[in-house]
Amino acid sequence: MIVQVLRWVRGHKSSVAGLVLVVLGCCALLSLSRRVQHWSARHAAAAAVAAASTVPDASAGVPPVAPARAAAPATALGTEFGTAARYVDFIQEAMGRPEDGGRFYALLAWKRCAAVHSHSNGATPGAGEGAVRDGALARVQDLARRCAGVLEAWPGADALHAAAQLRGGRDGLLPEGGRGIVTPARRETADADVDAALHSGDRRVAAEVLRGNAGVLDVGNSTGDPAVDRQLREAAGEIVACELADDCRRGDAVSLHCVDSGDCAHDDWRDVVLAQVPEAQRIIFDTMLAALRARAGLAPGP
Repeated sequence: MIVQVLRWVRGHKSSVAGLVLVVLGCCALLSLSRRVQHWSARHAAAAAVAAASTVPDASAGVPPVAPARAAAPATALGTEFGTAARYVDFIQEAMGRPEDGGRFYALLAWKRCAAVHSHSNGATPGAGEGAVRDGALARVQDLARRCAGVLEAWPGADALHAAAQLRGGRDGLLPEGGRGIVTPARRETADADVDAALHSGDRRVAAEVLRGNAGVLDVGNSTGDPAVDRQLREAAGEIVACELADDCRRGDAVSLHCVDSGDCAHDDWRDVVLAQVPEAQRIIFDTMLAALRARAGLAPGP
């Protein structure tokens, strides 16, 4: 039998060679396929680790950095806040849902209504581009309608906060005691409050807490004057807060500024804030702004 096989091989050398090449080719393809699968798995794992590394780690001993682009608001109340037809009703309901971040969103709605309250007389701005002016006035008037009755029910943030506390429970999205939102921020607790806000995953929470605490945070260079430093940090906090909340362009702040002052040359709150920073202090301000953006996990510029 073996002799017959050998004779057949001798008479069909080309066929045998071809068969050997086919077998070797199949083996090579199989090996390559396994390597590609291995590489794919390694790249997927590396991507997962890279994504996880953007999540703040309170135990690391360094200021945590939030993801550059967080998901939509962490609770359903975030969506309801943006679409509420009557904020007086929204606030009543939200206060009874502390587990969903209701106390925070009730205060945020109250702050929005308090800001628009003094601008609700429909006065027409006197300067700036027509489209910007008209858009700002329409936004302010719409907010005024949605805010009807809020200030009558709760004249101040303290009154609203006290009413919410009477219902029991604690809102996990609010700093303890409402620091930086209801009560003044404290330097010794500011970093912890900002950390907690960034950990919440809710960009509106992060925006409000950072805005409220920016003045007492230790970020960027110094002018040598504590009062001036605080003003510059607060201005930088305004920019970072509107970037976090995605409402710099045609948002509440720039619309109210247009309606209130008649300065409607800009439809971006960042431009309005930057115009108020003295040129002599701009370099120091820029270091503060960059530090706050890094603190919030945002890109260096818009």
